[in-house]
Amino acid sequence: MKKFMYMCMMLLAATLTFTACGSDDDDNGNNGGNNGGNGGNNQNEVVQDNYYKYQDSFNFQGVGTMTMIGEATFQSGKCTAIAITYIYPTKSFASQVWKSYQEDEDMKSELPNYSYDGDKTIVYRFDSETVASYSQSLDKQGICDLIKYTVQTTMSRLSDSISK
Repeated sequence: MKKFMYMCMMLLAATLTFTACGSDDDDNGNNGGNNGGNGGNNQNEVVQDNYYKYQDSFNFQGVGTMTMIGEATFQSGKCTAIAITYIYPTKSFASQVWKSYQEDEDMKSELPNYSYDGDKTIVYRFDSETVASYSQSLDKQGICDLIKYTVQTTMSRLSDSISK
């Protein structure tokens, strides 16, 4: 749990460290759908027998939409995989975050758990040891609550920091 919260805080810090220009290479030319103001959060939750997903998005003025998705899969009531996906407003924003991960000595040991698609998306997949640990100490609802809390807290802190 400590490792998980540390990673979330590192991601939050890395995200807050960078800003992007309004003219950044957004493919659709509309700055991520942002209409000039800070938009409210757009939340979505999917709960199924063997799958859980919680998604939260926020429109940042002058930057675009940041989306964070937490997902877990289950088999026989036990968690088998957890991933947190970060979809950044622009390619250059995601690229800057990815570069910061590679340069941060504290992140080096965690880099194998991350993947970057070269576009706007960075995914953190929990290692099997961490997933097994969560599965032993938390039931399905507890894992779902943890994912939802992590996504909500991170997005809330991001939106609060941008709004100030």
